[in-house]
Order: sequence, then structure tokens, then C-alpha cells
Amino acid sequence: MPVLHLLRHGTLLPNPEHRFVGQRDIPLSEIGRRQARQVRQDLAAVPLTEAWTSDLPRCLEMTALALDGRNVPVQVEPAFREINLGRWEGLTKAEVDARFPGAVAARGKDFWNYVPEGGESFAMLASRVCSALYRRLADMRGDAHALLVAHSGVNRVILMRYLALDMRDFFAVPQPYAACTTLFYGSDDLARLATFC
Repeated sequence: MPVLHLLRHGTLLPNPEHRFVGQRDIPLSEIGRRQARQVRQDLAAVPLTEAWTSDLPRCLEMTALALDGRNVPVQVEPAFREINLGRWEGLTKAEVDARFPGAVAARGKDFWNYVPEGGESFAMLASRVCSALYRRLADMRGDAHALLVAHSGVNRVILMRYLALDMRDFFAVPQPYAACTTLFYGSDDLARLATFC
């Protein structure tokens, strides 16, 4: 049964205005780096055979810190990037409202399918993430352990599919910074989930 250790990157630099992040390059904070070093300790006894990471710098740094001192091959996968919010990225909700009148309300009415200008919907995110994930899982040995370092949106999509949740539950799935969840893939009667950090 392949095992996936699903890790969200650590805490980012402060964003007090709650600007949309998306795929912007925002680095880990010192807290985020400490979280990564803690994850390294938490994963020390896990027999990782490979690691996959989003190509955004915050995940690359998280991966490097979490695997520091270990000989685990890392593959960078752009399909595991956070959702692309297009022209909304870097803006506050009020600024989006001012520049794109009615857009925030329209997204609220059809959250899963709404596409911000120049960006993608959560349905589009789910399609690209799950395609990449299932392709990689299919190539894993039955006893292999993989670490995937990604983002809140990406990880929630994976967890929703794994738990067969409705898209309306998207934000009900907890995914704090540096959250690490273990997913066991196999027959339905063997599938289980364990959060360990």
C-alpha cells in the first residue's frame, strides 16, 4: 500500500491586509523555518523513498529543510502549485471589488467553478493536482513512502478526494501551516488517515 505524507509549507511572512496570495512568491518566515526543522524531526523515522514538491520557492525551501541530511530524491512538480488567482493576486478583497465590480460576489455564488480574470477555478486546480498525483501514485511501489510538500488549496483538494467530501466542505478541511497528514492508498477496507504533526 503506497503511503503519502502530505505536508503544507510553513508559516509565511505576515500578510496583515489579507492580500490574495495564490502563486505569488512569498517566503517562509523564521517561524516557518522552525516548523520545517520540527517536521524534519517528526519524519526522521519515516522510510521516505521519494519526495515531490511544488515549484514555488516557499515549498522548495520547506522541502530542503524538512529533508536536510537525508538522501531522499526530490522531484519538482509545477502541477502542485497553489491555485492561480490571476489578476486578483496581491490585492485585498476591497481592491478586487473596486477593480472588478461584482467579481467577489460572483465567486461566492459558485466558489468551485468561478475563474478570476487570468486565473483558475478550484475545479481547474483539482483537475491538474489530481491528475499529477494519481499518475505519481500509480508509479509507486506498494511499500513506498512519498512526501508531498504543497499548499493549502492543493492539499485540501487531495484530502477532499481522499475522504470523498463535497466541494462545499473545502474550507472545513483543516490545513494549517506545516500540517502533515499521512494517507494510505490501497483497497477501500485498508484506506486510513493519520495526522501526526
